[in-house]
Amino acid sequence: MKRSLLRSVIPWLITAMALYYAFSGVDLSMVIDHIKEAERIPLVIAALITLSSYLVRTLRWQILFLKSQMNYFTALRVLILGFFMNNILPARAGELVRAHMGARASGETRTLVLATIASERLVDGLTISLMFVIFAAGVGDPGLSHNLMYVALAFGMVTVAVLVVLAARERLFALAERINSRYKSRASAYTLDRVRIFINGLKPLFMPAKLPSVVVLSIIVWSIELAVYFLISRAFDASLSISLCVLFLVAVNFSSLIPAAPGGIGVIEAVASAVLISVGVPREQALSMALCQHFIQYLVVGVPGLVVLSTWKKQARSISELTDDALAENKVEPPVG
Repeated sequence: MKRSLLRSVIPWLITAMALYYAFSGVDLSMVIDHIKEAERIPLVIAALITLSSYLVRTLRWQILFLKSQMNYFTALRVLILGFFMNNILPARAGELVRAHMGARASGETRTLVLATIASERLVDGLTISLMFVIFAAGVGDPGLSHNLMYVALAFGMVTVAVLVVLAARERLFALAERINSRYKSRASAYTLDRVRIFINGLKPLFMPAKLPSVVVLSIIVWSIELAVYFLISRAFDASLSISLCVLFLVAVNFSSLIPAAPGGIGVIEAVASAVLISVGVPREQALSMALCQHFIQYLVVGVPGLVVLSTWKKQARSISELTDDALAENKVEPPVG
């Protein structure tokens, strides 16, 4: 009970502190003026191409299955629903919803679908990390830059760890089987089976036949995302260079890993505006840019997400049951990243 309460309260405390930091000392009238004066055409284009990035993400997600029974349109609906639920549920529970609906649509287990989502998060984190290292390392405030570098290194280490586990998986499975045979526990046998499914589900990410497509599609996804940040900077007359746009992108996406309220409310505004301020963008202008970027993400995922949810009424009830059980009893943990 106490652990469940802490899990519910702590994200909102983090969000409250982040919002206080982001808005402390800010002239809200100036923020509103910046938003009103922003050029509309670049923002409309930014919203449209943000939507296109989810179309490309769907193609990549299909590749991350060893074999998938989902057609493209079904995979797109499941993916959009997962991102939408991430924006309204705490602790990235939208990943559980996506795994649940993906399992229904593909006929695979939830564990295997979670493995494909974990693969997606890993390749996204690695792509962003490489963008940061190549274009934006050392730019802006040294303290913030070092912290972002630590996150980038963490993704690199996780990637290496996954490769090691996949390379040694048969030996690890054999060892686990020997240990389990001594105790003959139904619970441990079930856990071992889930672990085996999850680890095998990570294989497509590093398969020679699939890796080139995953790499190319990931570059396309994050090139589109980078264009969005460039357009936002132009809409607000910030004139950020490509390096600074990369820094803006990295700050937003790495800050979303912080276990705050749904959708990264508060932490994205706090971290992104702090990074922009560190490279010379005025405080109110920086906050208005962060708010606008966050709104575009909510809008692009929110509208189609509501449509998908409304067309899956029966499944929506099971979504509620799944997320309530998973978060309250900790039966299923969402993937990292």
